[in-house]
Parts: sequence; structure tokens; C-alpha cells
Amino acid sequence: MRRARDLAVCSRIFSTIPSVDAIPSEIPVVIVGGGPVGITLSILLSKLGVQSLLVEKRCKLPDHPQAHFINNRTMEIFRRLDGLGSKIEALQPPLDHWRRFTYCTALDGLVLGVVDHIHPKGKHYFFAFFFVPTNVAHFSQHRLLPILVENATKSGVSLDPISLQPNQSSIFMGYQCDSIRSSLDKVVATLRPTGSTASEKIVTCQYLVAADGAGSGVRKSMGVTLQGQHNLQQLISVHFISEKLSKYLVDNRPGMLFFVFNPSAIAVIVAHDLRLGEFVAQMPFYPPQQNADDFTESECQKTIRQLLSLDIDVEVKSVKPWVMHAEVAEKCLCGEGGRVILAGDAAHRFPPAGGFGMNTGIQDAHNLAWKLAAVLNSMAPPTLLETYETERRPIAEANTALSVENFKAAMSIPSALGLDPSYARMVHETINSTVGSILPKSLQSQVLDGIFSVGRAQVASVFLNRYNPVAQARISHVKKILEQGKSLQLQFPAEDLLFRYTNGALVPEDNVEESSRERQREYVPLSVPGVRLPHMKIKVLHGGSPGSEDISSTLDLIHPSRLEFLFLVECSASGLNWAEDALQLSKSSPFPLRVVVLSDQTARDAEADFVGSWKERNAGAYTEVVAADKCNWWELCGVSQPGIVILVRPDDHIAWRSSKQHGSKSFEELRLAFDSVLGWNEKLQLKSAGCK
Repeated sequence: MRRARDLAVCSRIFSTIPSVDAIPSEIPVVIVGGGPVGITLSILLSKLGVQSLLVEKRCKLPDHPQAHFINNRTMEIFRRLDGLGSKIEALQPPLDHWRRFTYCTALDGLVLGVVDHIHPKGKHYFFAFFFVPTNVAHFSQHRLLPILVENATKSGVSLDPISLQPNQSSIFMGYQCDSIRSSLDKVVATLRPTGSTASEKIVTCQYLVAADGAGSGVRKSMGVTLQGQHNLQQLISVHFISEKLSKYLVDNRPGMLFFVFNPSAIAVIVAHDLRLGEFVAQMPFYPPQQNADDFTESECQKTIRQLLSLDIDVEVKSVKPWVMHAEVAEKCLCGEGGRVILAGDAAHRFPPAGGFGMNTGIQDAHNLAWKLAAVLNSMAPPTLLETYETERRPIAEANTALSVENFKAAMSIPSALGLDPSYARMVHETINSTVGSILPKSLQSQVLDGIFSVGRAQVASVFLNRYNPVAQARISHVKKILEQGKSLQLQFPAEDLLFRYTNGALVPEDNVEESSRERQREYVPLSVPGVRLPHMKIKVLHGGSPGSEDISSTLDLIHPSRLEFLFLVECSASGLNWAEDALQLSKSSPFPLRVVVLSDQTARDAEADFVGSWKERNAGAYTEVVAADKCNWWELCGVSQPGIVILVRPDDHIAWRSSKQHGSKSFEELRLAFDSVLGWNEKLQLKSAGCK
């Protein structure tokens, strides 16, 4: 029922393909791809006053579940999009339904181990709103999309071509991008209804963003290659419904993922929503001996029932093959002038281990939106967009490596059970390179299935039982891997909240130590240039703008509808003199700069006369906030000395900071830093004053 309600409004609007005549001929930004990344970018641009046209080749939103884990950073972005984060939190399954991974021989079989990913052994990754204003979520992409579309309409994006207003952003379903011509000053795209050759529309835009997925047609047409590991594994994804299975699991073994090692098959069963009885079974397959067409509805039902070991009917909704890669595009800006921009899966393809794919893509959109808006509004030079690639491509490479590492960790469990996946791959490759050219396909399939059946016999109850010392040793090994946190992990707090841009639209510091890339690092708030502004609970004391009653986090100070930088200072003579410089700079800069004074009682009492005079003189020109809890903002930021000032970008990332006391050269230092961040002064070799 929930899924039906989610799709109701969208199905009415997307029921027919609009005429090409409804598509505008000229528009600032064209977005190709209507997945989570493309729609999020459309929302963010619309909020910043930038008109965009999104085209999606599918005529309707997909029903087949895909990504489902939304990490803290993405939820922080969603939280400020008209309550999108709160809606996800309200609609997602209860936490107890998805906090665990279960390793078993069947859903009603022997349990080899269970991992609680909210309270891993010795750690606590559900942050209880101390380090984050919101938390991770388990909410499937096919349920997220209708909510994103609904949110887009709230942000002014039109879904109805008949009522499309001038300068209004729009989403057109059932349209594909056939060709792209890029020049130094524009991009010309040819759009046509999907599968049709009868009509087309030539659209001229200043920038085209490719968010058209892992098989991106735009990326291919621009000749951009992918770098990394290709074809790590081929899998079949089976979407099925079983309310009885849900009830059984809720009562006995609630969880998000079930790793099933069964004599009949090996699979990962994803419980997308135990309330709705919605699941996906992911099973490896090995072409050409096995083809996607072999996985018929009846065969899938039979296999799933064997994996369940329960007398329960399942309804197979859809079966889709997919290929796991670990690759990053060689570049993110393509074409003459770099006006074709890759985002999301078009720019990087990860293994699903850790859920980095959709989250990294949405964070791509968050990084890109404000830069497009700044350039299109002549608030920054076009070179600012080059920092999108400078900043996001290293993050994509890091997340690719972490996903591969996490995938390998997942493979340690079947290996411990004698089911080493590398052996299966080796057997498959051997058959392909030897008898593959001699035996007919049917015999090859029998050989492959026979060998795999022998391997899977190691998890049959006749072998894997308490009377077999070899089996007991293997089970003990599995439990040890799980207890030590060396299996597949769900949360990566540091990578989620502490990823750092080392170069780009920022002034880097030389004295920042590179953080470890080891898995499962703890999150420790920092305020160095390039990282996300740390969250702290606050309340507004003065100068709240419209909507300030909703401000409860330092991150709320950055509003998605305002294209501006924040300048954070402490409430002291030095800090307020820095603030005076920022207010003066904002008057002459094309980019707004908003001053935020972070107060504490000690600072206000120590320099009461100066502070009072400054506030009276600048009333209405600044915002003053105070910590809602007994927390020292500067200690939270990882700095010990007072006086630090912080410049924050519209995407929440710190662009520059200084720990110098205000002096005669402070205004010039701030001006140079601001110009350097925006790219007005490309040759400037400014370094942030180190803060310890």
C-alpha cells in the first residue's frame, strides 16, 4: 500500500510522454538521468534559482529495488530539503528490522553468526544526535524516487509540460539524449522520445550533467574511459514478495541482509522492508554457461524456497542481471570547454558493499549545484567548475577502494566455509579456456553446475554439523571473523562525515596529517579546510532570517535556497573585528557573505562594552547563535586556541580558516582567501594559517 501511494501522484503525471514542442529550446542546464542523483541535482538547482531540464529515458519510475542504505552525510543533505530527511525517517522500517546481518545456511536453517551494525562490538555508530543532526536510514531507492519527485515539485520543478512556466525547471520522462555537441560556450543536445525516430528536439544549454547511470550513454558518447577493475562479478537480482516470510523474520530473525550458504545456491537476501514483505535475492551467475534467461520466474521461485527452507510461497516480481564493477571515469568534465559533466554512477561504479554508490552520487550533486549556480550567476569564473573534478574524483577513487576492500571482507565468510569465490571464478575461467571451445553449451553447464554442487555440499547438514571437527573449526573461524569486525561492514563514520577535499575551492593547510584509510575508523570532528563543518546543537539568539526557528544545528546555518558563504567568528573583540571585515567585503563581493557569531557567556562578559557597541552598530547584519548543550564549539572543532575564524561554503565544507588575532592586514587576508576559493585569483599561492 505504501508503495502504491508513493507512485500515485507520479503515475498520473508520467502516464503519457509529452510532446517535443513542450521542451524549451534554450535552458541553462540539461540533466540526463532521472535517478536519485539527477533529481536531487534538479531540486538543489531549482532552490538556487537555476533553471534546468531533466530528461529520463524511462517512461515510469522503476519498481525493482536497488540501493537502500542512506548514510549520515546524505541524510544531512536531505534533512534541509523541505523535510525530506524527516519523511524518510518516518517512512523507513523500524530500526530493529534492519540493524543486523545474519549468516546462515537457510533463513530457517543453521545460524553461523549475527552482526549488529548499529552497536558493533566495542563501538557505537548510531550517533544519538551528538555528531550528526540526523542518522542513517534504510529506505529503498524505488521508494525514495517518488518522494524525491514530490519534493522537486515543492521546490518549483514542473512535472506537467502543459503548465510549464517560463524559466521554470522541469522533468520530462520518456526522453533520451541521442547526441551531444559541445563547444567552448555551449552544449547542443538532441532529445527524442525513447525508442522513437519520428520527432526530435534540439536543445541548447550552457552545461549538461550526465547522471544517467553506470552504463551512461553520455559518458560513452564523449569517449570517456573508466579506470579500475572491470567485471568483478555478474549477478542476478530477483525481486520477490512474501508477507509470510516477513512475519517469520520479524518474529524470529529480523535483519537487513541474510547471507545464505545453501547446498542449492549461495545468495544474499536483502530485506528491503519487512513490513511490506519486500525482498531481493542476489545470486552470482556465470555466462555463457549460465544466462540471465535461465533464471525464469519458476526457477527463481524454486531456488528461493530452497534458500528459505520454509514452506512459504513467494511472488517473483522481476528478475534483472547486473555486473559489479569498481571503476572511476578518467575525468568528470568532458567536451570542449568542459561543459559536459559526469555525476553519480556515470562517473564512478562501485561494488554495493558499504552502500557508497547512491550516497557518493548525491554528494556529487551537492558539490556541483552551488558551483553551477555561482558560475551561471557570474558570481564566480567558469574555472570554479574545474574544482568539481578536483574535489570529487579523489573521493570517488577512495570510495571505490573502500568498497572493494569491504567486498573482499564479505568474501572472507564463504572462504572460511570452504567456498572461496576465487576458486569458483578460476573454475569458470578454466572451463571457458579449455572445454568451452569444444563442448556444447548444455554440457558445459552440466560440468559447471556439477563442480559447483560438489563445492556447496560443504554447507549441507550432513557435513556442517557439531559432530564434524572440520565443520566446527570452520564455524569457529566464521564467528571469529564476525566478532573481530573483519566481515562486510555497513557504517563507515569517518569516510561518511570526515572525507576531505585536499585541493579545489578552498585554501589548503600544509600541516594537516593525512588520515588513515583503515576500515571502521571512528569519527572525530575537525575544522580543517576541505572537511564538512562539524555539527553542534545551537539556538539562535539574534538576527534569525526567515526559517531560523527551524535552526537546531550549525549545518542549518547553510540554507539550500541561499547562495552564500558563512563566516563564523567567536564573540570577542578579535572575532567581531574579523566580522566587521567580512561585512565590508560582502558589500563589494558578487558572492554574499553572511556573518555568524558563535557566542558563549564567558566571551560576552569579558568584553561586554565592546561587544555591546559592535552589536548595536551592526544590528540586523549578523546572526548570533549559542550552543544548545554544554559544549565548547572550538574544542569540538579540534582547535585549542581561541580566535579562530572559519569560512564555510554553500555545500557545508570549510573553505578557509585562520587562527590569527585580528590585525591591520586581516581584511586583505580575508579578501585574498575569498577570491582564491572562488577562483578569481588563480595564481594566488595562499596557505591557511595553521590551527592546532
